[in-house]
Amino acid sequence: MMVRLDFTGRAKGATRALRVAQAPARGVAIVAEAGPRLPFGDGCIDELFVGRAVAWRSDIAETLDELWRVGKPGALIHLTLPHASSTLALSRDARSRPLLTLNTFNYYDPRTKPADAPPTAFAIERAHLRVAGERGADAGLALARGPFASFIEKLANGSRGSQYRFERWFANVIGFEEFDVVLAVVKPPPARQPASSRQMSGVSGEGGA
Repeated sequence: MMVRLDFTGRAKGATRALRVAQAPARGVAIVAEAGPRLPFGDGCIDELFVGRAVAWRSDIAETLDELWRVGKPGALIHLTLPHASSTLALSRDARSRPLLTLNTFNYYDPRTKPADAPPTAFAIERAHLRVAGERGADAGLALARGPFASFIEKLANGSRGSQYRFERWFANVIGFEEFDVVLAVVKPPPARQPASSRQMSGVSGEGGA
């Protein structure tokens, strides 16, 4: 049976996912914070809908380590994070926000991560740069969410290569407010006990009886 966790309460595609929140409420199955010290064992979760639940955390690296720990090999982690190129997005709240881009996750890619990096490893399954983030009923978003923004996002998200080029050359001009990224957990599958060992264990158990 697949185990899926929803830290957002409104994630698309999170059908039959267990709702996780910081406080008890109707529909909440598990009370826990999206951060280090999640109450789950190693490699037991198939999919995590995290959304913006970790966007304000100062311990984002430790949180990513924890999400990796509880995820099975190949588990998907859905995140929406503030983009470092937007001063407006980063300064909207007095709390400090992590400075993140899609390029941040190259640190966790097994093909490019440093030799002294922790074992945490992810592959980017898909990503989307957004000109405007979530701001509620903000009348000033008409331009940011209009045809011009749609055109920019279409160009920027045409491929992983175009996302890299827009982040590197144009992000400081455009100011992407946030980005969506789906990470796949990269870790070796759990070791399986050899058949001979299982048979020996069974023989030993019978002898002891």
